[in-house]
Amino acid sequence: MEGKIFIFWNWTVAVYLFVAGVSAGAFAISALTHFLGEEKYRDVTRIGAYIAPFPLLFGLICLIADLERPQLFWKLMVTLQVHSIMSLGAWLLVVFSLLSFVYFYLWLPDRFDAAELLRRAPAGWDRFPLFRWLRTGPLLEKLRRKNLNGLRGWIAMAGIPVSLLVGIYTGVLLGALAARPFWNNPMLPMLFLVSALKTGTASICLVGCVAKGMGGMSREQIETNKFVIHSIDFFLMILSIIAVLLFVFGLYAAPRSSAEAAGLIMGGEFTFLFWGMAVVMGILLPLSLEVYELIPHFISRATMREHNPWLSGVVTLSVLAGGFILRYVVVYAGQMAKAIAT
Repeated sequence: MEGKIFIFWNWTVAVYLFVAGVSAGAFAISALTHFLGEEKYRDVTRIGAYIAPFPLLFGLICLIADLERPQLFWKLMVTLQVHSIMSLGAWLLVVFSLLSFVYFYLWLPDRFDAAELLRRAPAGWDRFPLFRWLRTGPLLEKLRRKNLNGLRGWIAMAGIPVSLLVGIYTGVLLGALAARPFWNNPMLPMLFLVSALKTGTASICLVGCVAKGMGGMSREQIETNKFVIHSIDFFLMILSIIAVLLFVFGLYAAPRSSAEAAGLIMGGEFTFLFWGMAVVMGILLPLSLEVYELIPHFISRATMREHNPWLSGVVTLSVLAGGFILRYVVVYAGQMAKAIAT
């Protein structure tokens, strides 16, 4: 390899791509379980709604802080260029953020009812006309949670396609750069989408089956949530394996420059990170543990194994770590691949 390799996008971009995927996946899985069984899978749905807004918010803060002139980021939000992937993506993230925060509020406990919080606000706030109008006007009654809970299904329905587009967008953003052969792969958006759903599921499991499970969820709740989470996760693991293989095949089926770029993960310096960490640790290890959990139920129709929070912890942390490492490899290998191709 001749010449220097300039890395313009560092680990901050990998963090952003990862947390955007976690947010999108958590929302999509939460909305899915809401429709599968609003009462039966209420815990999964609620935890996913609580998670969805915040990883993306953290990622955007990291991304803005990494800009050369972060104070100008707002200009991207006041213009829409239909031929710019980045501009369309920025507006997509705005729509998703609004939906996820509304969804988050709709699943909060009743003690966080906005109408009650406004009524309990200090009387001195009434000197502000807008606040006085909110507290005394008819809008306050409409904001009561009992009047808004019916919107959960509508927000979930609207948010599913938006969250899936966010999961795909992180791959499209990189794939649009045709000069980068490692990124310009038609399977990259699908690889990122499946990974987003997988990490979103893992984040819900981490909070629900590990943190909350240790805090005293009933056995019935744990078993019900565990079954749906592990079943969804098992399906996504299989899709992940297929997506990884198609991504690698896509590199070899593309022009010579892409095949040379594939060498970075096929014997090159990212081989261990990609295959050992992203694939073996992030997909195959949790898949084997999922099979261990699900086999008794699906083969012999027996009850699932007794919940082990440490086993669930290994599965979720492996998936999350593997999802981040996948994006780290893609970000860095994609920038190095251009130097190989030239």
